[in-house]
Amino acid sequence: MVKRLKTGIEGFDKLIEGGFPEKSVILVSGGPGTGKTTFGLQFIYYGATHNEPGIFVSFEQEPQQIKESMMQFGMDFEKLEKEKKALVMRLKDTKDVSKVLEAIEEKAKEMNAKRIVIDSLTSMEVFAPTYSSINKDLPLETVTNRFAQMPPPEMIIRRLMYEVIDELKEKDFTTIITSEVVGENMYSKYGVAEFVVDGLIVLHYSSIGQKKFGNIEVKKMRETKHIHGVYDYTMDENGIKVVIEHGPTVLMK
Repeated sequence: MVKRLKTGIEGFDKLIEGGFPEKSVILVSGGPGTGKTTFGLQFIYYGATHNEPGIFVSFEQEPQQIKESMMQFGMDFEKLEKEKKALVMRLKDTKDVSKVLEAIEEKAKEMNAKRIVIDSLTSMEVFAPTYSSINKDLPLETVTNRFAQMPPPEMIIRRLMYEVIDELKEKDFTTIITSEVVGENMYSKYGVAEFVVDGLIVLHYSSIGQKKFGNIEVKKMRETKHIHGVYDYTMDENGIKVVIEHGPTVLMK
């Protein structure tokens, strides 16, 4: 029987047999402002209040800014951090992918973390082609010979992203990675993550006239009989809530 972690997002777990499979890696993809960060923080908060410590890793926002923004949903991360049940951290000086994973794993061991959110894969892809990240994957003659032809950056980054996600799948925690939608049927910048991860969730907006609607879709979820279709979601004082009572939504294009 598959052990599952409840997300803490009202309505959503009914779409995925009660929660994410333990130790899975989930990609949450969407455009700017669709709620990816809030989705991840809700996942961490719920776990932290149910004996499953978690870490939220940001590359762009300062921890204090994140924690203050979540108070509008009644989520007190300051309190949870004092109790060592949650941690909001920013990795802004690390310029090597392997060092990112080392820093996350070190903190996870300290807290016995069961949940990790990395916000975002897009930020990791920006510094993925730095020399220290790719050096170990290149033939020695390429590194030492200044006249040698380097592989295309896209090829290097695709390989690195594959390795990063594959390594995360071997850890003792369940991971959410956020990413920007690039185009139709492309949910990460280099189109690798969506094929390697265990689950893919897509957030987007649709609109009718002046009204905008948040929508969520589970594109895939391994080891899970997930419910297909696009469902509305709202944001209120408790965070994201998925509305499933009326069935899937027909999107307007």
